[in-house]
Amino acid sequence: MNETRITVHGNVVSEPVERRARNGSPYTTFRIATTPYRRTADGRFVDGETSFYNVIAFNALAANAGTALRKGHPVIVEGKLAIKQYVGNDGQPRTSPEIDADHIGHDLSWGRASFERVSRAAALGHDRTADPDVQAAVRALAEGGSLEQRPAHVDADGVVDDDYDLQDDASDEASSEGAGILATGDPETDDYEVVDRLSA
Repeated sequence: MNETRITVHGNVVSEPVERRARNGSPYTTFRIATTPYRRTADGRFVDGETSFYNVIAFNALAANAGTALRKGHPVIVEGKLAIKQYVGNDGQPRTSPEIDADHIGHDLSWGRASFERVSRAAALGHDRTADPDVQAAVRALAEGGSLEQRPAHVDADGVVDDDYDLQDDASDEASSEGAGILATGDPETDDYEVVDRLSA
């Protein structure tokens, strides 16, 4: 497959905008500007002509870029270059270079940045550990709390039971004098009976 790859050092010149594709996955767009410079015969540096690029990122990269980047940030963008054609507001045909980004990062030659590792699920908003009940349970366990302090639908490892229905549990408690029933048992905390193994 013939594709032109490009690495651009520049500044973000528009606030990143995060949108959703038809399938629900995120994508983020923004513009960057880069100005080359050269040294003249007398030793001075002079700026060349500024080039502008539209940048598009998808999925976890899009979510992280939308959170981390702001207008004015110095960045390095690497990805596939394409020349997009469109019709301007004046009805004239125009072209615009666009980078389908594979990697985006801050240019640390201009400042400092901190890194926070985020799972792909968390970046895309599918991380069950972000549930406030789960976070409270993990904090309680870390502070030496007992297993009884965690929600009924969270096991000892902080994994949420997707089949558990809080409304059903509430109605069970009301009908059985406060004895809640789990939709699926937890062998670490529930009473259970050992039965003989069934032969095949």
